[in-house]
Amino acid sequence: MSRFFHAAPVFKSAQNSGTGILPVSSESHGQDVRATTAAPRVCIIGLKCFDHIAEKPVPQYLGGIETQLPILAKGLRRAGCEVSLVTFDHGHADGQTFDGVRVFKSYPSSGGVKVIRSFARAMKLWQAMRTADADIYLQMGAGSETGLTALGCRFVPRAAKFVFCLASDGDCSGTLANARMESAVYRYGIRHAGLVISQTLSQQKNLENALGLKSTVIPMAVAASSSVSSRNENAKSVLWLGRLMPEKRFEWLLEAAKRCPEFQFHVAGTPNQPSGYAASVIAMASSVPNVKVHGRLARPELNKLFQTCTLLCCTSKLEGFPTTFLEAWSNGMPVVTTFDPDGIVQRNGLGRVATTIEEVAAHVKSLPGTSEYSAMSVAVKKYYADNHSVPAISRRFRDAFEALIAK
Repeated sequence: MSRFFHAAPVFKSAQNSGTGILPVSSESHGQDVRATTAAPRVCIIGLKCFDHIAEKPVPQYLGGIETQLPILAKGLRRAGCEVSLVTFDHGHADGQTFDGVRVFKSYPSSGGVKVIRSFARAMKLWQAMRTADADIYLQMGAGSETGLTALGCRFVPRAAKFVFCLASDGDCSGTLANARMESAVYRYGIRHAGLVISQTLSQQKNLENALGLKSTVIPMAVAASSSVSSRNENAKSVLWLGRLMPEKRFEWLLEAAKRCPEFQFHVAGTPNQPSGYAASVIAMASSVPNVKVHGRLARPELNKLFQTCTLLCCTSKLEGFPTTFLEAWSNGMPVVTTFDPDGIVQRNGLGRVATTIEEVAAHVKSLPGTSEYSAMSVAVKKYYADNHSVPAISRRFRDAFEALIAK
């Protein structure tokens, strides 16, 4: 892989000079299809997103990237862009269209001869990119596909721009754990992005400090809930949602649950890949009587938990901007969290912030059924509508793309 990258043609790095947060237009809450300029052709590289764009009942992969990119794709389509999505090859038909978004497949998620697999995957990814024939190629989350997408922009029919979106605060360092080669390929990609998008001001600052790169802050979106909440504010029920991985600290939830025996804790999620950590904490959960591990849920079942549970609990030590927060807030559900992106939870009254297991348990016990809880429930819905609705965020992405193309 490294020999190939050194031999490949290198195109000029175009570090973005914008450092501020793009403003929300006063028209951004409505459908925005403008005919004054040619709409950008946008291709999103979301290898694990097929089940989400196709709205499969129980998707194979879980995570913020997998949730957010199909929502962004559909939002950009409604904002007037021509949009395609490149995914893994799951054996599905190529070129299918979902809600106006055309889906092209690249390579299978597993298999192949190890020595030549990287080259074969790169060629299949670039073939899908050529087929998409876009002006903008967007990829989210640090990994080897960051570098491959950046390099692939050299091999497409038109003069394309690469846009990289930070997914987690960990993406800012330029180093991936125990992956020296992948880290180098990732750094190649982010340094050759025409535009880097951060989700928070903290990410923007950390990226510039670590790699000297400028970025523009645009938060992500989730679709608004279409159902009426049936939540009882006095109910003693808590939702924990996410992948079972060490950064999420699921064991903190289990310890908090032991301290709150009168509450029922619902857990929705599994690891994307089996791991010793996941097996260990699932076994631990089986011994805590007020914790129910649902595993992966179909969207209607998950929505029911968002509409009926009292609180969302986040025990992560590292995130970007949790998609689960946006889903909870769109349903009027405050959060108890150990991670507060840019301090917005504390500053805007969107829940309570904890630094220890004891504080997590104390907040869970004391908040439901109070006037503070009622005020938070109103505040979170307003914050979501004002800052994270799909039309508003899609418009900001389109504006950023048009500015990049015009350079």
